[in-house]
Amino acid sequence: MDWLHPTYLWTLAAVPLAAALFLWAAWRRREAFRRLGDPGLVARLASVSTRRRRWKAAVIVLGVLLLAVALAGPRYGTRLREVKREGVDLVIALDVSLSMQAQDVAPNRLERAKNEIKKLVVFAGDAFIQCPLTTDYGAVRLFLDVADPSLIPTPGTDFGAALRMALKAFEAPTENAEEKRTRALLFVSDGENHVPGIDDIAEEARKENVVIFAAGVGEKEGALIPVYRNGRQVGYKKDREGRVVTTKLEEDALRKLAEGGAYFRIARTSSSLPQLTAALEQLDKTSFGEEKFEEYEEKYQWALALGLLLLAAEAFVSDRRRRAERAAATV
Repeated sequence: MDWLHPTYLWTLAAVPLAAALFLWAAWRRREAFRRLGDPGLVARLASVSTRRRRWKAAVIVLGVLLLAVALAGPRYGTRLREVKREGVDLVIALDVSLSMQAQDVAPNRLERAKNEIKKLVVFAGDAFIQCPLTTDYGAVRLFLDVADPSLIPTPGTDFGAALRMALKAFEAPTENAEEKRTRALLFVSDGENHVPGIDDIAEEARKENVVIFAAGVGEKEGALIPVYRNGRQVGYKKDREGRVVTTKLEEDALRKLAEGGAYFRIARTSSSLPQLTAALEQLDKTSFGEEKFEEYEEKYQWALALGLLLLAAEAFVSDRRRRAERAAATV
């Protein structure tokens, strides 16, 4: 047996609480009878049946118990289920160049981008496969957390290197080597590409049947690039002449890359990147095979129905003595 919501088992504490309230109420009634006179005589004269009250209390306590159990979601009895997995091979290329440290979007461009993506290939002046194609999303998040400009020895942004690494990632072996799989590449960057040839990159992607999407991170007004040393900011990046460098979102390059797909914007207060899911839905799906797994059958319905039935029935049960019982009590 298993529980769908084990954290709700604390609601079982309502059962002894309800029982304690009924016991307290019974004690208060006995004390009231004692103050009126002989408790036995007062009880016989009263039109309320103690036995019926006990039954009503038991019904309510049992109903509360069943509702608490239903809320926790009891599950038992397994069944075998087959799920067909379909989708597209998606590689996300995350720009980790120094300009992604700009803070025109909070907390900075890189951290904001990390919060928006799940899979990635990290790239800057150099590019390498940080995480291979996988369905283990926990592992992807782990690799994503360590993405940092310090991983890349060559400064700057190179979309061409990122595309070449993405193509290597797409070459991962599949169960059916002859199967043609749909492939998509998402660039997440501020668009400051330091290597020319955007048109050539887009053309190469088309030849390889790779659909390119792009997400621009940052603001067009521009921002300074913080410089950190030992985890502390020590100033801002400067050029060779000693002037402070300003970085801004370059959307033209990203839009040109994404002509065959779609362009998204990760701005200061909004993000259209979640629309990537709808864009991917428009692509042809590839079957990743079938998976078999056992799942529990949920049985909360019985506890819920019986609990509600008991609580409803309690309202129609009177705690008044029957006429024959009242007559017998007065003889």
